[in-house]
Amino acid sequence: MSLATGDMNGDGAPEAGIGSGCSVSSYSGPFTRTGGSASRYLEWRVNARGVVMGDVNGDGRAERFYLAGPTDGDIRGPVDLDSGAPDAENSRETWPVELPYADGHAGRIGDLNGDGYGDLVTGVAGDQSYFNTPGAARKGGEIQVLYGSAQGITAAHKPKVFHQDTAGVPGTAEWGDRFGQSLSLGDVNADGYTDVLVGSPEEAVGTRASAGAAVLLRGSATGLTTAKAAGYTQDTANVPGAAETGDGFGAAVHLADLNKDGRAETVVGAPTENSDGCLWIARGSSAGPVLKGSVSLCGKSAGITVRGVKGYFGAALTSPHVES
Repeated sequence: MSLATGDMNGDGAPEAGIGSGCSVSSYSGPFTRTGGSASRYLEWRVNARGVVMGDVNGDGRAERFYLAGPTDGDIRGPVDLDSGAPDAENSRETWPVELPYADGHAGRIGDLNGDGYGDLVTGVAGDQSYFNTPGAARKGGEIQVLYGSAQGITAAHKPKVFHQDTAGVPGTAEWGDRFGQSLSLGDVNADGYTDVLVGSPEEAVGTRASAGAAVLLRGSATGLTTAKAAGYTQDTANVPGAAETGDGFGAAVHLADLNKDGRAETVVGAPTENSDGCLWIARGSSAGPVLKGSVSLCGKSAGITVRGVKGYFGAALTSPHVES
């Protein structure tokens, strides 16, 4: 259900964590061309469908976080910091550290404030209307930010929370929007601060239910900010297409430098648009995503043949997303 890589021991070979509905699998590099790993183990002490890796304390080695997803005791999803492989003699010796103030179903790490420490961003898309129980995400969904430091991210850290009722965040929080179902990190304007793109695929556009939206929040010296935040739908000027009921725009999002100019392009999936699904792509610039001249690439034009079923082109990118 998730995949993360990072060099946890500084030997130059990455480790890989694979999340599932059961226990997490961990593999240590180097990896051979035949698919073998130097070692592996099953993390039998903790379940996690979300695995996130990155350096949050500036020591050049990646930390690994486990996100179990909704549990009976914590619908918002517990977040644990890995403490090493299980010890058969003393299972508590390297037990993961619970972060009691943090929540999340999926996440990513990037340096939002440019201080050299990775910051953990998580999404909690399911609100009370989705789970039909108290204690879920804020109305419409939310994302959380835990800032790294020389001490890393500890159990004492409290996250900064953003949702569509946060001042400056485009849109209005409505039950079931699923803000935070997908998220991606990247620097869209090459200012040295990592930005966050958040998908809200069940967002209504006017009277068109589940047309979908995506919101870009900017990194800054003070961290993630709503200054210059922007929201995008298929009714936004210069975004190709038109918002329609059930398009699911924002089901998957991705920030990646596709043309090697140092600025991340904005990619948004609309997997239930038409019968095949589509991607919207806008190039990065010093001012952010350039909407004029942005393009839509759909499944049929990419060579997908659809007969009797939807193609769902754009349903998943390499950034994390939560199955709805």
